[in-house]
Amino acid sequence: MHVITGLGTGGTEMMCLRLARHWQNRFEQHALAWSSSSRSLERDFNNVFQDHVSVLPSDRQSYFDQWRWARKQIAQRKPDAILLHCFGIPHLIVAAAARSAGVRRVSAWAGNPPPRSRIARLRFCAILAASRIIRCPVLSCSRTVEQEFKQLGIGMPARSAVLPNAVDVADILADARRLREMRSDLRPTIAMVSRLDVIKDHATLLEAFAIVRRDMPSAQLWIVGDGALRGNLEAQARSLGIAESTSFLGNQTDVARLLGQVDVFAFSTTRDEGFGIVLIEAMAAGIPVVASDVAACREVLADGEAGILVSPSDPVALASAISRVLNSPELRTHFASKALQRIRSEYGIESCAQRWEAQLFGAPQSLKRFAECAS
Repeated sequence: MHVITGLGTGGTEMMCLRLARHWQNRFEQHALAWSSSSRSLERDFNNVFQDHVSVLPSDRQSYFDQWRWARKQIAQRKPDAILLHCFGIPHLIVAAAARSAGVRRVSAWAGNPPPRSRIARLRFCAILAASRIIRCPVLSCSRTVEQEFKQLGIGMPARSAVLPNAVDVADILADARRLREMRSDLRPTIAMVSRLDVIKDHATLLEAFAIVRRDMPSAQLWIVGDGALRGNLEAQARSLGIAESTSFLGNQTDVARLLGQVDVFAFSTTRDEGFGIVLIEAMAAGIPVVASDVAACREVLADGEAGILVSPSDPVALASAISRVLNSPELRTHFASKALQRIRSEYGIESCAQRWEAQLFGAPQSLKRFAECAS
């Protein structure tokens, strides 16, 4: 059983879909969604889970009502394992319901580090402490996130570990290459895909793009994603005089097809970045990456071997790196090749699924015995 925050185009929801697709012929799967505020991926979830998707009713407002609902779903389906694609109050509620229903194999996945504010960090401390009490391991999406959790000083639940995000490398690369061959608009194109919120740093990218266009007037920028900051960012684009060459495309369900028409993927973000699934999507699409030099990006890009790292919040440095890549076919080829090597060795869905199976069911031999018993 998978538990997700909602049915929208968030990174954790996309990760859940990839994992579920990989497991379609291996396990019977169900999904519990904690919110119905966005349903942009509802059809995809129903297709993958064969309509075994349950959404928390909107009238379940109290934690106790949510616990009762989750326990009922778990008791009816009797899952052998529960994978929580979220970290916070919902994961505690479902984990507690799972323990009450007798489910032994439960793990929660954390996609972002603890926030910087004292109150938020105290809240994370309480969630970690509760996770220990109900014996729910926390799987961090990166070593960076794990280190941030450990610095809280509470201690991680037993069997916690690092389990990175992953993508279907072959599928994304095939789609991107097909679109690349069909591409008719050859203007230099830069893209960033992410939520429009304070964890990211779109403002620096917009300033950098304004610098790039001084020497490359035909260049265009695609901002893919939505969020609370969209209005502010659109206003910034107008004030910088780049509104006509900057497209705010909103949420997109087929990012791989967009990436096939892009020359450079720019990932301008902050030190609060946990991983950046879109970063490995771009790498899988064979696109050179320019990213902020923060811990999570350094980890994914192997300290700059698989992409260019620039100082955070520095539009001049970001613009210089983007221009270098756009002006050098050799550099684009070099970093696209390095990115593909990195993604295939570390972030393919196959290895990710194996890690999850080992986490939930134990060593491969134990998993084999479990599968034989189930059949």
